[in-house]
Amino acid sequence: MKISVFCFFAIATLFTGVKVNAQYIHDYQGKAYVEQSYTDVLGEPYLISNWVDGKVEFAGNKLINAKLKYDLVKDELLFQNPKDSSAMVFVNPVKGFSLGPFKIDESNLSPLIFTNGYPAVENQTQASFYQVIADGKVKLLKRYRKHIRTDQAFNSATVTKTFEMMGPFYYILTDNKIARFKPTQKTIVAALSDKTDAIQSFIKANKIDFKSDGDLAKLFTYYNSL
Repeated sequence: MKISVFCFFAIATLFTGVKVNAQYIHDYQGKAYVEQSYTDVLGEPYLISNWVDGKVEFAGNKLINAKLKYDLVKDELLFQNPKDSSAMVFVNPVKGFSLGPFKIDESNLSPLIFTNGYPAVENQTQASFYQVIADGKVKLLKRYRKHIRTDQAFNSATVTKTFEMMGPFYYILTDNKIARFKPTQKTIVAALSDKTDAIQSFIKANKIDFKSDGDLAKLFTYYNSL
């Protein structure tokens, strides 16, 4: 990545309070968002159901404010058209975005910061978005996905479709290599083995909860500062 997530967010905060206007649509053209594939599906495909204030980064470090939704089935960021409140998708490629300040059940960090451009792994490509839990020489990332689950009761012709969350899953990025990662004390100490004593002391002193994104961010940020 040419710009760190935290640098992106620090710059983005300069735009707080700037209103979205007609120039936004002129500079960043969108196209209508189509939900045809979601017909008769229970639930919703989004990370957050309502429109949320957010910031978006494009190529060239261009930043804007917009009301956003993140579609976890299509892995696609939507924005609310300020002219008629319709849902739109960006034409220009999105490098990163933030949502909030807003907390969700799956993460106690706020705002939620997402970027892409990481090496392909499993079913993800370089265009796939990850929440950044911690940035630095060792990055901790989190991946959210939903799929459409189909159920059919025995001896019934009725088919029920439901949006279902997959994961979320954590990934660790070191030396431009990315791998699925389950954050426990054992796996973290092993991954950060060049600073074992310092990491173990920090975990004990700060009573790190390995199910808390906030605590994981604190731990990895500490390691990256050493």
